[in-house]
Amino acid sequence: MVKRLVYKRKDGRWAWNLTVNGEVVATDGGQGYENESDAKGMADRIINGEFSDAERKRRDTPPPGS
Repeated sequence: MVKRLVYKRKDGRWAWNLTVNGEVVATDGGQGYENESDAKGMADRIINGEFSDAERKRRDTPPPGS
């Protein structure tokens, strides 16, 4: 079963995650959103495949600042 969860964090920001059979497979990355509609909107954009044509890259080292 696939579920999208949108929730308000303790710091007041909104977040989302996507689970498949209880395992988290995608999240907002921790930055959070100012309002619920932005969190829902981004989660839905991911779920609906809006970024399916994104360029795929691979690194052998972490990006700068990580």
